[in-house]
Amino acid sequence: MIASAVDRSWRSPRVWLVPVLALLAGVALIATGTNEAVFLWFNHLGPQTSDAFWASLTMVGDGTMALALCLILARRRPDLLWAVVIGALLSFAWSRAWKALLVIPRPPAVLAADVIHIIGPAHHHTSFPSGHATTAFALAALCVLGFRLRAWSILPVALAALVGISRCVVGVHWPLDVAGGAFGGWLAAVLGFSAAAHLQFGLRPAVQWVITVAFAGCAAALIAGYPSAYPQALWFQRAIGVVCLAAFAATFIRDAAAVQQRDDRIRPPE
Repeated sequence: MIASAVDRSWRSPRVWLVPVLALLAGVALIATGTNEAVFLWFNHLGPQTSDAFWASLTMVGDGTMALALCLILARRRPDLLWAVVIGALLSFAWSRAWKALLVIPRPPAVLAADVIHIIGPAHHHTSFPSGHATTAFALAALCVLGFRLRAWSILPVALAALVGISRCVVGVHWPLDVAGGAFGGWLAAVLGFSAAAHLQFGLRPAVQWVITVAFAGCAAALIAGYPSAYPQALWFQRAIGVVCLAAFAATFIRDAAAVQQRDDRIRPPE
């Protein structure tokens, strides 16, 4: 199983590189005092590009959309589906625990309105860490470690980094929040793989179907117009919901075709 493979490769750069880089980035931001300057540089990308693009990108880190995306694993990779559940719980705990302990103001609470570009609601409190960045990097770790990606690892990691940057562009998180989310989200996924290898009850068909129904509900919510904070991303989230449900439905078509081929092979000639 993939989870067991992760257990056996704790020293692999694929496991530790991203959280180490995130930690170094956070330390560098603190040591150089450039957290605000870097935020403003990213935030100014918004007026120069497209609000709808950044709103859609930031939605990839939304919990409902992330779970809907994982519906693609249902009936294909039960081991990864179970690891997602544990990793999601650990990611949520990481984000919420630090937000409760460190009541750090967000950019709109610190910076003047005329120097910051806001897309969506202007949140003011509980800045560290970024929950969206935590989720995005947990998904990236799922792809890199769960599918044993090598050179292709750059793609999910780069997407997660863009989701993290989008939190600065929409004006609600500091770069340090993004680094904290990347660190915690990736490690939450790693621990999720490890825990899934030892908690085998999550592979039982009944448990898998409960998870699948929950994730399918997330996809359906996206299609129905899930009330996110970014109406600019409405059609993007609906498209993601349709794709996820279609990918899940395709598993039944695949299985029906496989059964038909098997019956054709064993049917005696007339």
